Amino acid sequence: MTTDSSRAGREPTLGELVALATRDMSLLIRQEIELAKAELARQAVSAGLGIGFLVAAAALGLGAFIAGTVFLGELFTWAGLERFWAYLLTAVLYLAAAGLLTIFAVTRFKRLSPPERTIQTVRDDIAWLRNPTNGSNGSARARTKPGNAGTPPAPTAHLDDGPSVH
Repeated sequence: MTTDSSRAGREPTLGELVALATRDMSLLIRQEIELAKAELARQAVSAGLGIGFLVAAAALGLGAFIAGTVFLGELFTWAGLERFWAYLLTAVLYLAAAGLLTIFAVTRFKRLSPPERTIQTVRDDIAWLRNPTNGSNGSARARTKPGNAGTPPAPTAHLDDGPSVH
């Protein structure tokens, strides 16, 4: 990154350095965007093929489900039930299975909660950005507890900052 002025034996001015840094940063950002576009294009093709395979599998699964339903109804008919009652029993069994699956799903959904640690660290990061001279230097994510110099930082930030401003 030599400029014409630095070739002449003098140091580049602050304005020239800022212009070089701005140009390089702009080029870097453009290159990163192009790389992201290329990667996303490849992933989009792969995702499209995956979706197509899932649709084909779902269609085949639906056909198998229909065939299984007919088989179960005919099995009950073979066991001595009239055809009407056999298919009604098949439908009741499917509804019972659907009800059980619904109960399992609802109990799983009730266990869900918001990502509290992430919310807290984002709040702490916002507070730090509003007041970065809170007695620490460096980025909010790079800080660790005293005495843990050899270990990587914990997923939660600002554990040693004391009370934070919200």
